[in-house]
Amino acid sequence: MLNIGYAQEIITPPIGVGLAGYMNKRPNTGMYDDLYVKTVIFDNGKVRCGIISLDLISVHKTLLDALEARIVEKFGRELHNNLIICAIHTHTGPDFRPADALDDERTRYAFNQLIDKTVMAVERAIMNLQPGEIEYGSVYNNPYAFVRRYWMKNGTIVTNPGRCNPDVDKPESDLDRTIGIIRIIQNGKTAALICNISNHGDTIGGNLVSADWYGRFTQEIQHSLKASMPVLIVDDASGDINHFDIHQQINQTCYNEAVRIGRGYAAIVLDALDKLEKLSGDDIVVKNSIVTIPHRKLSEAEIAEAQHTLDTVPDIPKEGDFESQDLANKVPAALRYFAQRALDCNAKSTPSHDCRLTAIEFGKELALVSLPGEPFNGVAKAIREKSPFKNTFLLSLSQSQSGYVPMAECFPRGGYEVQPGINTVAPEAADAIINAALANL
Repeated sequence: MLNIGYAQEIITPPIGVGLAGYMNKRPNTGMYDDLYVKTVIFDNGKVRCGIISLDLISVHKTLLDALEARIVEKFGRELHNNLIICAIHTHTGPDFRPADALDDERTRYAFNQLIDKTVMAVERAIMNLQPGEIEYGSVYNNPYAFVRRYWMKNGTIVTNPGRCNPDVDKPESDLDRTIGIIRIIQNGKTAALICNISNHGDTIGGNLVSADWYGRFTQEIQHSLKASMPVLIVDDASGDINHFDIHQQINQTCYNEAVRIGRGYAAIVLDALDKLEKLSGDDIVVKNSIVTIPHRKLSEAEIAEAQHTLDTVPDIPKEGDFESQDLANKVPAALRYFAQRALDCNAKSTPSHDCRLTAIEFGKELALVSLPGEPFNGVAKAIREKSPFKNTFLLSLSQSQSGYVPMAECFPRGGYEVQPGINTVAPEAADAIINAALANL
């Protein structure tokens, strides 16, 4: 018999805590909507496992280490190693990543609150365990996601080249438009949903806290099903994906855009609920492996080019948010920022780091697979094509400090995502992750 429990807790930070997602500092001045930690626990009497989903931009090492210490202390090493800990990737959640972030009293409060609330959510989810059924399935329909790296007519690659740019040739790659859906049924009704969707969480900008379109998706599902149930969105591989349709002259950086996308995805998922398959058994297997992720090494020519940029490009501050498209537009502040990152990459990077990859497998029908950092969508496509499971959910931004994980062939082409920085990944990282994930399966 399969028992399932779930819980959620509010983790909204106080006013003044910085927001993650851009290169400039953004102390928040309030909120559009609350942020949550959401937990689902599965237990078949032999194996207990689950997912912790955080309304954050990422799960970096400081946070991961703190969560590990508290979860192991409270629940034991076995449960910790059977959990996939991931983030949704909102760009309007608290930023705990700068080395000095926790020196700020409000940020430290928000950080400690998040740890406490995560432990509380896991504890309540365990206390809420009761018999349940799983239905699962997928639809190949993601109309709100677009590859954001484009071949230009001059043969170069540009990330976010601008709306209706006449110099755009075509997207760099195809997009795996799979949306995965898990419905948990208890007491004859839908009790929770887990949805696997590929897109970026960067529709709003500004200085107000929000779970972005993920939060609007959740609200629309709850409104339609008339229940305040947990709705987890686990981010599919989206490192080279965002919501910008460059062929349309419309405003896609505002709260209304988060509402539009969230409601649109909700309609797709709700329409698919009566087409899901029932999980045939209660077998659960959890597999863990450690993958060594190599870090970037720069050539002497790359180092010299970065130094030349710092020596020749004027130091002109940029007004407003500092975003990826500033690199494509050759904004001086962006050119200098990435040149300094390249020098820091050369001077301060370690050779590699290790990451735990986790696969939670339900019979031969359904697998949940963790991925570190922000892998390109090609990573998801490569794993799904060779996975032996009928449905494979890929949970990126899971239990790792990794940033972007581009495909190997993307590095020499350029673009925002392949810019070097401290401990950014090497070209062979994507293949290492793909091979390790498939070995777990």
